[in-house]
Formats: sequence, C-alpha cells, structure tokens
Amino acid sequence: MEKITFGEAWGYGGFLMWVLALMSVAAFTVVIYLIIIQWRSVFLSGSLDRLKKAKDPEAEGARIATRLFAQVDWLADIAAIAPLVGLLGTVLGMFQAFGGIATDVAAGAKPVVLAQGVSKAIVTTIFGLGVAIPSLVAHAFFRRRASKLVAELEEMADEVCA
Repeated sequence: MEKITFGEAWGYGGFLMWVLALMSVAAFTVVIYLIIIQWRSVFLSGSLDRLKKAKDPEAEGARIATRLFAQVDWLADIAAIAPLVGLLGTVLGMFQAFGGIATDVAAGAKPVVLAQGVSKAIVTTIFGLGVAIPSLVAHAFFRRRASKLVAELEEMADEVCA
C-alpha cells in the first residue's frame, strides 16, 4: 500500500479541507475558552457575586447555568457538523471519480482509476472524523464539569443566600 503525505491528502480533500481546518481551530479555541471560564475559583466567585447582587437570585442562577451549558454546546455542534463536511467531500470526490470514468470509457475499464479516485475522496471523511471525535470528547468532559460547577454553585448559593 502506498503511503500519502499530509500535503497530498490536503490536496485530495480540496476546499473542504479548509472548512475542516477552520472547524478544528474553532474547536481548539472553544476548549481554551472553556478552560478559562470554567476555572473553579473564578467561576464560583464571579457567579456568587452576580447572585448576591441579583434581585431574583434563582432566575440569575438559571441564566448562569444556561449560559454555561450553551457555551459547552459549541463543541457538540462542531462534532456534529465536521463529519458531515467530511462526508460531503467524500461524495463530491466519488462524483468526480465516477464522472471521470463515465466520460472516458478507456479509463473506465481500469479498476485502478476508480480505486484511486475513491481513496482520494475518503480523505475528507477521515479529517472530518479527526475533528469531530476530539470535539465530542471535549464536549463530554466540559459538560460534566459544567454540571459539577452548577451543583457547587447551588450549594454555595443556598448557604450564602439563606
């Protein structure tokens, strides 16, 4: 089996590789952002201050929790969309491979031509999954962390506001 370089794979994927690269950068940025905003001491002290100043602490607590979970959901969105972008690249590559064979009957007789086209097409799916899987793992981690932080905030709010 012939190995391909990263540059060759990037070329096979076409413009959708740039979309996947942007999604990868976005996921990384969201992870860094979540690490910062979910820093336990920073989150709890800032949230407690907001609860103390609020006219309706219960409603403010719900807003804080909703905002926290909405920020985590960006990772789930990226994890859901990235494989679809990869699949789109695969479908477009397959269309191109079969279209080339359909227009050139002589090439159509060679299975190697079809196999090369299909292997090139699958590259975007691989990269799409490469973006989606870590994003989904990060989503699960930060969702659980958000749940723990909200539970801690509720306990502290009960003590402070009682």
